[in-house]
Amino acid sequence: MSVSKLENPIVDLWLCSLSDLRDDVGSKSHLKQTLTADEIAKVERYRMPSSQVQALYVRNYLRKVLSSYSDLMPEAWRFEYGEKGKPSLVAEQQLMTGLNFNISHSKEHLLIAVCQREGKPVQLGVDIEHARSSTNIDSIMKHYFSDKELADLLELSKELQRERFFDLWALKESYIKATGKGLATSLRSFSFDFSNLSQQTLPVHSSGLQPELHDGIIVHNGVGLDAAEQGDTSTDWQCSFGRLDEQYRFAVTLGGNLLPMQIEMRTFSSSHLFTSM
Repeated sequence: MSVSKLENPIVDLWLCSLSDLRDDVGSKSHLKQTLTADEIAKVERYRMPSSQVQALYVRNYLRKVLSSYSDLMPEAWRFEYGEKGKPSLVAEQQLMTGLNFNISHSKEHLLIAVCQREGKPVQLGVDIEHARSSTNIDSIMKHYFSDKELADLLELSKELQRERFFDLWALKESYIKATGKGLATSLRSFSFDFSNLSQQTLPVHSSGLQPELHDGIIVHNGVGLDAAEQGDTSTDWQCSFGRLDEQYRFAVTLGGNLLPMQIEMRTFSSSHLFTSM
């Protein structure tokens, strides 16, 4: 086993802005040059022009971020999609680079999670949520949270219930994305245990942001990782959630690693997408 496999897996979280995007003809033409014809077709299926522009930026951010780990140019990346639509690198590029990724966006933020590991791909999921004050959390949590999660929530004050609701929702989304099963997995079929919760500050590279990061979370009744290949139905799932500010929550789930994951956060400016112009 190589040394790199013995190191704690590092998950980089790239925070990219989706606000004040350049949408002039020249900028959109430049962004399309990096994409495949299939990707451009998918972008153009969005009915709203603003959604098309955002989709262009999301795909270009991903390609540019991936190229920061490799000699491959942004336009060289090729993607495939799982049964439930989860994107990943084509097998040849994944094996060559060891890159695993997942993305999520909410309003003005895009979050790209990247874990570079030799050998078999890991299961990685990320989610970012906008904590809306208008959300009726009572009806949602009764339908989508486990009995234990619901009981724990009802012990909290109304204010803390709302905070923990969005923490849990981000965790559940990141978990079902990591498994690749998406909403085919009932959100009530697994639960998160916060009894060993720990908190730290997550300094963000090249930014004044210092979001909270919480880990020590245990998943109960989780989905197994390639159980037939593993010889059992257990998986070491690692889950963390964080709070960028009062409005935004994020969560990361990593499956298939025995050693504790290390999370680092970076920011990526949209201006970097135009450096070759």
